[in-house]
Amino acid sequence: MKTTNWIQQADQALKRASVRARNVAANTNTPLHLIRDGKIVRITPAGDPPATATKRP
Repeated sequence: MKTTNWIQQADQALKRASVRARNVAANTNTPLHLIRDGKIVRITPAGDPPATATKRP
């Protein structure tokens, strides 16, 4: 039984979603809200270079 396969796929999907969210925020000049060290922080990705997604297998 492949129990870890769906976990790996979910992890990859979350990473792709994160990249897309950062790119959309950069393109629309809107902030992102993240949890860092247990606190909600607001970042503006406009100054960051666009994130790149990893290729899907």
